[in-house]
Amino acid sequence: MSGLIPSAIAAGSVLIAAYYGTNKALGAHPFWDTQVALIGVPIGLILAFALRALKWRWSTRLLTFLVLLTIAGTAAHQGRLEFAASYAENKLAGQLWYFGWIASMSFATATLAAIMTPGQNRQR
Repeated sequence: MSGLIPSAIAAGSVLIAAYYGTNKALGAHPFWDTQVALIGVPIGLILAFALRALKWRWSTRLLTFLVLLTIAGTAAHQGRLEFAASYAENKLAGQLWYFGWIASMSFATATLAAIMTPGQNRQR
């Protein structure tokens, strides 16, 4: 039960940031800047709960989510650059941009949830 409140705070933080334009400022398309958060946050919560249930160490969860967040953010950024350079003709780059943002929101949520639950898997 103690992991629910930090996870709710993590989810709320990502959703509020998206609602107030953080995603748009970081390079998401204005048409779907909040939509990617609405899709990605539940996925991130599932990932955070799954790895906690599998008893992964806190440092391992945190490092995994940080690495995956970096990869997803880089994929979204490169997809955006390629999509813009192709004058919206490169469908694969557009999909990489969109799905990269969904993955970024997922891993941002999971990272925040992992940060706020450091002692969840300690032996008692």
